[in-house]
Amino acid sequence: MNCYPVYENPYENVRIDSGTVVKLHRFAVGNPEVARYVSTLSPPSTKLEAYFKIFKALYEVVPVTNTDDAPRGKVPYITVGDAKLTDSDLIINYLKRTQVDPDANLTATQRALGHLVQRTLEDHLYWIIVYYEFYDQNGWDFLLRASVCDPTVLPPPVTAAFDEIRADRSRRCYDQGIARYTPGEIVEKACKDLQAVSEILGDHTYLLGTDQPTSFDAVVVGMTLAILQAREMHPEISDFARKIRNLSRYMHRMLATYFPELELTFQPA
Repeated sequence: MNCYPVYENPYENVRIDSGTVVKLHRFAVGNPEVARYVSTLSPPSTKLEAYFKIFKALYEVVPVTNTDDAPRGKVPYITVGDAKLTDSDLIINYLKRTQVDPDANLTATQRALGHLVQRTLEDHLYWIIVYYEFYDQNGWDFLLRASVCDPTVLPPPVTAAFDEIRADRSRRCYDQGIARYTPGEIVEKACKDLQAVSEILGDHTYLLGTDQPTSFDAVVVGMTLAILQAREMHPEISDFARKIRNLSRYMHRMLATYFPELELTFQPA
């Protein structure tokens, strides 16, 4: 088995103060029509950008087309000068340690609930999103149109590269297990995740019943934005999410407040 060195974030080489503009490296949406309502189809990237927006961090988006220069071969990552920090969760934890921590006043129970919501969305719902992006034919067709507008005009080498990426991600979905379920079972799994988040949210303004948003609100926004906004990719799941009264109202309010540049494609239930 091949072993590869694990990239260690060089935290000691990073200094971020109130005037530092962090560069956020993430995939972008190349189709201007789709970009009106979703800026990236990478949920971790959306999560990190949501954190920057909610907590007023200065940042600049650097669109990437591949992960050749990405630490650990993943996006998003940030650069501060020549230093690169990778993994949205590690980056947020670093900012919480070195800047104002929006979670400082959470109780142990609130932290536990936030952690469970995060794991549900990032370690389960995430794979369903990847399934729709790469394994499901309708979702793949949407992803291609969102990325390059008209895939039929791509030269053969580019088409082959996209096909290779799709094959790799589809294989990962099968190895992880999500692609071994029927489409109906996958929809049911996603709906259970979203309903669980709705139960935690209740009638609160923010996820954990706080007066101000926490990092876990950035998680919910990041991991569900495309589900609510990009119906063409996963129509049954989007329709279910939009009908969840408290979740659709919460997301409509959060997007209107923190992502005003995006055109909302749904009305709160």
